[in-house]
Amino acid sequence: MTEVPSVPNLILGVGNIIMGDDGFGVHVARRLKDAALPPYVRVEEGGVGGLNLLGLLEGVGRLIIVDTMVTDKPDGELVFFRPGQGFGEPGKKAVSFHQLGVLELLQMWSLLGHEIEVYFLVTRPQNLSWGSRLSPPLQTAVDRAVEFLQELVCNNFASLERGVPCM
Repeated sequence: MTEVPSVPNLILGVGNIIMGDDGFGVHVARRLKDAALPPYVRVEEGGVGGLNLLGLLEGVGRLIIVDTMVTDKPDGELVFFRPGQGFGEPGKKAVSFHQLGVLELLQMWSLLGHEIEVYFLVTRPQNLSWGSRLSPPLQTAVDRAVEFLQELVCNNFASLERGVPCM
């Protein structure tokens, strides 16, 4: 019998769906919501919710954030990682609460005394212009991200202990 994880898990797809590839995380979340996942895994669309997303973290022990991020990888290539101490966006300065992103959300959650295991599944965007369509590389990346996350969940997150190579 396979051991069921004791930690509630949240897969949170974030991004702006009207800014082209920035909506990657939301597209992945929408696809996963239609998939058969175990009851210990919840999938949510975070959009650009900022601090409004704090309530989604209640009771969650493991969080996988699906988003776009500027990386040194080609557009659409997936990168899965656990951020280290001091992980941040170089040069970002928030001048209002309307500009708070996922990293600030996690910092706030920590300041409120909560601990959470965090992973990111990201890809580099190709197109960040107005529009709801993903570029071809990110359309393919959505398919690969959904497959990757389904496999991770079906294996009860065991591969996290070994270090997961990304697809």
